[in-house]
Amino acid sequence: MTRDESRNGLDHMAQMVVTAKTSIVLNPVPAPTQERTYVTFGVERGGTSLVAGVLRALGLYLGEIPEGNNEDKSFHNKPLGQMRATINQRNAEHDVWGWKYPTAVNYLPVLSRSLRNPFFIIVFRDTVATALSRAQWDGEFIRRSGRMSLHETNANTNANMGFAMATRRPCMLISNEKAQSNTSALVDELADFLFVERPDEDLRRRILAYTEPGRYKNFDDYFSAETPAEAAETESPENGESPEEPESPQQHAPDAEESMEQVSRQ
Repeated sequence: MTRDESRNGLDHMAQMVVTAKTSIVLNPVPAPTQERTYVTFGVERGGTSLVAGVLRALGLYLGEIPEGNNEDKSFHNKPLGQMRATINQRNAEHDVWGWKYPTAVNYLPVLSRSLRNPFFIIVFRDTVATALSRAQWDGEFIRRSGRMSLHETNANTNANMGFAMATRRPCMLISNEKAQSNTSALVDELADFLFVERPDEDLRRRILAYTEPGRYKNFDDYFSAETPAEAAETESPENGESPEEPESPQQHAPDAEESMEQVSRQ
C-alpha cells in the first residue's frame, strides 16, 4: 500500500460515524491496538462522573481516586510537565488506562501529542440544566452568577464539540440526558468502545445501582469482592442529577515556555 492509499484509508475512517441509543462515535476503528489511553471529559456538573464510574466498573484503570467523583487529581490542572511524567509512568504500568477530568479540553490540544493511541469520551449535557446545577451546588468560594454559568458552560461545550470534530482519533460523544434515561444501553456502548465484553447480569445490576442519581457512592462498596447490601453515601445533590464535584473555575494557564510550545504545535 502506498502512502497516498494509506492516507486515503485514514481519511475514510475519519469520516465514519456510528450512532447508538445514547452516543455517537466519530472515527471508529474496527479493532483495537493493544495499548490505548482513554480520556473522559465534558463540562463541570455535566455527567462525567457517571460515565467514569461505568468505565471503572468495566475494568478501565482511571488512576488513584480517593473521592466519589471518579477523578484522578494527577490530571487536575497540574503543570503540563507533571502530567506528561504521569502519562509516562502510567504507560509503563498499564497497556490500557485513562483518566477523567471535566475540563480537560483546556489542555488536551497540547497534551494529546503525549498520549499513546488516545480514545476520547466527551459527555454533553443541556447547557441550561448544567448552569442551573452549577448555580445550585457550587461552593460559596466559586459562586457564579446565572449569566456567568451559562457563558462558561456554553463556551466549554463549544470547545468540546470543536475538539471532537477536529480530532482524527476515535471519539465517543455521549448525551447525558440519553444516558440518564437508558443507562443500561450506555453501559453496553461504553463496553464496545473499550473493546471489552458487555457485563453479565450481576455486574450490570451493580453498575445500575451504583449509577442511580442523587448521592455519591463508594465505588468499592459496589465492585469489591464482597459487596455490602447498602453502600456508604456522602452528601450530594438530591434532585435526581448525577453527582459532580464542584471544581475551581481556574483553568490551567501555561507559562511562557508552554505557550510557545502550544503555538509551535498548532
